[in-house]
Amino acid sequence: MKNFLMMIGIVLFCSSLYGQQLPLTESYFVNRYALSSAYAGNSENESLFASYRKDWAGISDAPRTIRLSYHDGFKSNAGLGGKIAVDKFGIFQSFFAMGSYSYRLQLVTDHFLILGLSAGVNQNSIKFDEYYNDPKFTNDPSMINKRRNSNLTLVSDFSVIYSYKAFQTGLLLSNFSNSDSKYSGVRTVYSPFMHYQLHAIHTLSLGDDWQFTPLAVLRGGKNVKAQLEVASQFKYNNKLWGSIAHRGKNVSCVGFGLNMTKGVLLNYTYNFFTGVSVSAFQNHELTLGLNIGEFIR
Repeated sequence: MKNFLMMIGIVLFCSSLYGQQLPLTESYFVNRYALSSAYAGNSENESLFASYRKDWAGISDAPRTIRLSYHDGFKSNAGLGGKIAVDKFGIFQSFFAMGSYSYRLQLVTDHFLILGLSAGVNQNSIKFDEYYNDPKFTNDPSMINKRRNSNLTLVSDFSVIYSYKAFQTGLLLSNFSNSDSKYSGVRTVYSPFMHYQLHAIHTLSLGDDWQFTPLAVLRGGKNVKAQLEVASQFKYNNKLWGSIAHRGKNVSCVGFGLNMTKGVLLNYTYNFFTGVSVSAFQNHELTLGLNIGEFIR
């Protein structure tokens, strides 16, 4: 209870807050569009992905995230995509809706440069009605059944990827153009800050049936310490796969998935923090993918 009151006090009385863009995900092996906007129309084309993520599963009112995305190729070298995310933590909620455009340039044979641009809107909410539904707090008429919504703000990202056969490496810059999020009647300003993400991924064939895909991701930005994530995936006959990952100093992750039928896949990841109670700080993410073209055919 004291921690919740402290969080409310921070939101209501701080002159400014800082935050990054979309919440974290670990579905990038099956949906590379979640890793960079430049992958829109350049991987898993005609694919619709829906995912649900619950962080800190052992804690009540822990963060929960719902995502929906779709992307496909457009003309010969262009791609289009869109993504929606709702991130909820206790009485705090964020909504994101973004569209992406990508264009692929051929440098020489097998060497490509892919440019991606995303833009959209974000709105943050404080749901006091969910917190003050306890009868002990009904004596506060100023907050009963009140929800504070911020104004719609612009969010954006720019990405570039170098691709050579089964190897890709790229840079993502988020919030390079943004506006502050303000609440009416509350002295709070939420200022999205610019952050960067570097990644490299390579798919290796191990015989006729097996594939091995290592991945490295470096994240950082304003007011955020740089964090390195390394991961790898083994895939059998394009039907079954398993993955492991380690992020920063204390986060480990395992995952597995399968193609259930033509065009339909299911992926699950589980990560936990070492050095603290595993029962409290554990994260689950479930992703369902549908390749519309393959499914219809």
